[in-house]
Amino acid sequence: MENKQRLTSESSLRTRRTPSGYLLPALVVVNAILAGGIVAVCATASPPLNYVAAGVLCACIIALSSYLSYEWHRYREQNKGYIDEITDLNLRFGILADAVSAVSSTLDLEELVANILGVMLTLTNSSIGVVLVPDESNAYLQVLSHRGFQEKAVRGLKIAVGKGAVGKAFQDGKAVIRGNLPQDPKAAETYLDGRSPRSQIIMPLKAKGQMVGIAVTASCEEHEYNPDEVSLLSSLCHELAVAMINVDLYQQSQKTLQWLKDSQEYTEHFIQEMLAAVAVVNDDGDVIYFNREAADLLAIEPKEVIGVNYADFTEEREKFKPLAFLKPIFRLCLEEDRVFRRHELAIEGPGGRRMTISFNAFPLHRARGERMGAAVVFMDISPMKEMEARLRQQDHLSILGQMAAKIAHEVKNPLFAIIGLAEELEEDEQDPERKQLLATIKREATLGNQWISGMLTFSRSPFPVTEGTAVSPQVTLPELLADFARSHQVGEIKIVKDFGDDLPPVMLSRDNMRHIIFNLLENAVQAMPSGGVITVRAHDTGNGFLEMRVEDTGTGIDPDILPSVFDPFFTTKEGGTGLGLSIVQKILLDMGGDIEVRSQKGMGTTFILKLPTRGASHEPVS
Repeated sequence: MENKQRLTSESSLRTRRTPSGYLLPALVVVNAILAGGIVAVCATASPPLNYVAAGVLCACIIALSSYLSYEWHRYREQNKGYIDEITDLNLRFGILADAVSAVSSTLDLEELVANILGVMLTLTNSSIGVVLVPDESNAYLQVLSHRGFQEKAVRGLKIAVGKGAVGKAFQDGKAVIRGNLPQDPKAAETYLDGRSPRSQIIMPLKAKGQMVGIAVTASCEEHEYNPDEVSLLSSLCHELAVAMINVDLYQQSQKTLQWLKDSQEYTEHFIQEMLAAVAVVNDDGDVIYFNREAADLLAIEPKEVIGVNYADFTEEREKFKPLAFLKPIFRLCLEEDRVFRRHELAIEGPGGRRMTISFNAFPLHRARGERMGAAVVFMDISPMKEMEARLRQQDHLSILGQMAAKIAHEVKNPLFAIIGLAEELEEDEQDPERKQLLATIKREATLGNQWISGMLTFSRSPFPVTEGTAVSPQVTLPELLADFARSHQVGEIKIVKDFGDDLPPVMLSRDNMRHIIFNLLENAVQAMPSGGVITVRAHDTGNGFLEMRVEDTGTGIDPDILPSVFDPFFTTKEGGTGLGLSIVQKILLDMGGDIEVRSQKGMGTTFILKLPTRGASHEPVS
């Protein structure tokens, strides 16, 4: 730009030195006046005065005409030089325009450098050029773009900084002009036209106090680099350095923007796909994130929640009723900067289902400490709570089993002795009243023995399972149902089978399966004194368990006692031991299975069993 201004200034000065526009008309008028004077003298003066005056006036005309011709020729030659100079200036300005166009036409660094290198070669009428930039260590210069070189000659080329003319020029940051270069013996292998360069100019690429590279142009002919040419090259190199810095900043900014975009996408994807539910509000309390897990857990779509203020999460609004527990949490995080870690909360979930929620909540802050919102991460731990309860129950069952074994060991033998002695005394006793007392002793001891036998059964699986034991439900279940119908008075009760196809074998013995089925069917029969339907269903869940359901249409179980049906010694039957369902549960738990009960008073009861399957084989096992 400075060079352009200087050239423009010089052109203006030279323009002011051109002949004035009134010179030629003035000379014509003077000659006309002199010619008129000659005519007037000749007409009025007498010889020889008129001849002398006319001669003098003619000499003046000749002198003025000669002066006019000389000046006209001189001014013509001068204008021709001006035209050549203006043409040259236009060419240089065209080169500058090409450079500006090259800088503004692309943001690709290699393309930008290649375009500017082409402009520099045009300016210096050269055919060989190269632009080198420092590597990451700033210890070597490597080729970024080149013209006139064999590709194999510059591929992988590295020039040590401070070594050779190019390395020193980069280190010093100064231009170097070299002429009368020696013949290169490897010119044919290095240059496209096979000729060795004779003159060379090395220009640093420097801008904003930063060296970004070096540009070298060379000519195979001797070339004198005049000051204007060097100045213009310097301007081009400065503009190239600025453009390279700007392109590098642009590329870095694009990488940063892409990284931020990717980070946002990763964060959003992570939040959406994480197993925990996440809800986030901004500083105004409006929901900005509500992931899929939260939507599934609380049965509400994200689009219905995002943009809603947490203050609207009230129980009065039916749609937001499951979200009501979030309102006080968000309020404490935003207003009091509270943080919650591993807190648990019992809530009423969708459909009135009671849920236990474990949550972490915390305010969100910017780097400068300004609050920008709050987040709650929560999950339903109801299944884990139920599992904990089951494990505690299993521990209790194990302890009770150990107690039962101990009691049975200490009490069973004395009971047998009491029963035997009562039988002997009863045979010899003649007094009816005493005989009745002995019968009572025998009956009560027998009842006690039954309890002890039940406790023994409870203390260990009634039918031990050996390694490799398995039964095929497809074959065994129909047989057991038929056996039960033959051996029990089912009356008006109908037993219906609903089995899936290709049921996998389950890890139970036939005796254990019989004990489970008979116990559940007996309970169902007792719950339907007036008759009804028992439905036994079985299907493969595909996750390592066979699900079996025993459903009846009986009187159902009172909700108050439903949680206690698997407790040892709990019974509502007269003379029952209360160990039947406890033993069924123990068998299943010991084998890695499970059982649960659902019942509605007056509508019937359903027992749901999870029977562990054996491997992936569906081959029938007897």
